[in-house]
Amino acid sequence: MKAGIQTRLLIITTVVLGAFLSLAGVVLDRSFRASVLDGAEEQLRLVIYSLMGAIEKDAVGLRLHDELPEPRLQQPESGLYAAVRGREGRPSWESPSAVTTAVRFPPVGLLAPGEFHFEEFNGDSDPKRFLLHYAVIWEDEAVLTFSVATDQAPFRSTIDGFRRNLYIGLGAVTLFFVLAQALAIRWGLRPLRTMTEEVRELEEGRRERLSSAYPIELEGLAENLDRFIAHEERSRSRYRKAMEDLAHSLKTPLAVLRNEIDGRDQVGSELMREQLDRMQTTVTHQLNRASVAGPVIVGRAVAVSSLVDRLLRALNTAYADRDIEVQQSVPETLKVRGDERDLLEMLGNLLENAFKYTHRRIAISGTGGTEITILVEDDGPGIQGPLREQVLNRGTRADEIQPGQGIGLAMVHELVGAYEGNLAIGESRWGGAAIALTLPA
Repeated sequence: MKAGIQTRLLIITTVVLGAFLSLAGVVLDRSFRASVLDGAEEQLRLVIYSLMGAIEKDAVGLRLHDELPEPRLQQPESGLYAAVRGREGRPSWESPSAVTTAVRFPPVGLLAPGEFHFEEFNGDSDPKRFLLHYAVIWEDEAVLTFSVATDQAPFRSTIDGFRRNLYIGLGAVTLFFVLAQALAIRWGLRPLRTMTEEVRELEEGRRERLSSAYPIELEGLAENLDRFIAHEERSRSRYRKAMEDLAHSLKTPLAVLRNEIDGRDQVGSELMREQLDRMQTTVTHQLNRASVAGPVIVGRAVAVSSLVDRLLRALNTAYADRDIEVQQSVPETLKVRGDERDLLEMLGNLLENAFKYTHRRIAISGTGGTEITILVEDDGPGIQGPLREQVLNRGTRADEIQPGQGIGLAMVHELVGAYEGNLAIGESRWGGAAIALTLPA
């Protein structure tokens, strides 16, 4: 299934905008996470500096003032814990919060004095914590390692809240922009929809020309279409008039020659008469072929029922002495787009043949859809199977009793082919001929 311009633009816009905002969301998420982790590290660094200012060393070992610089270091499960370790890595001092909460400080590798080391501790049983270690040379040139830990939960909660709000916001922005883009595209493509509707009205015969209220980008196309339609109508008109003039010019000399031959009784007159008939048949056929309009690019929708009624009135008058019963059941809504003279030519030949060969009954019916089918039936002798394909060729006739030149069905067949339709010959309900004419609606 082919996607329309509006659908394609919406898909492209949605994909590009979604990819861009997703990438922006990832960048913002990582930047905010890094900022939170930097903030956590900075808080732990300040705690280490405060501990370094409060530590004392006596004969027993390291000792800190009773009043610790950070009150949470004295509260159990406060989320902030500290320890000081000597060169061997054994804790020389632990904060009351670490002792009462039984916080385990993981071993630290060898740190150079003055070096900070920040890490995330994700133990199996202990809560997840951020840790910051700092090595320093103390008064007696002993190396002390200050370790401070804090629970990750508050920081993770901040990150998760920001991430949730970020993606909800980006999703809402994406939806808003897609809707705004859909409205903008629909408004921008409105002239194309208008042109499509007007071209459809041209095809259906409800409009003669396109309107002039088009944006600059479509003005040239609209003008060219109008010029093309006008040129096509003028060309068709000139071509038909030329064909009619040619037919009229040839008809009179051929009639004079025929009368002249009929008035003489000479040897070879029969041959000349035969060749003259052949010339007249060929000229008639070729002129009919040349004057075929075919399916017009922009044509009127012709009501089939009205054409059939016109033809039936003429044929009922011509064959009034035969008392033929005609059943007409073509819906008034059945229409086909094309040249009215072509349709009259096709239907006229089929109906004239039906009147010519029927015994008493003729039926004309029609069905519609994506294609329309006109079925002409009679109760005459019909057309036998082997002849059904042959009668569609020029000069082939199913009988030699009725007058004619054998080009009627051939011309209809060529016209139907020009309209990309189909002509099928079968047997009617009464045993006569049933000819189905199918054309695109």
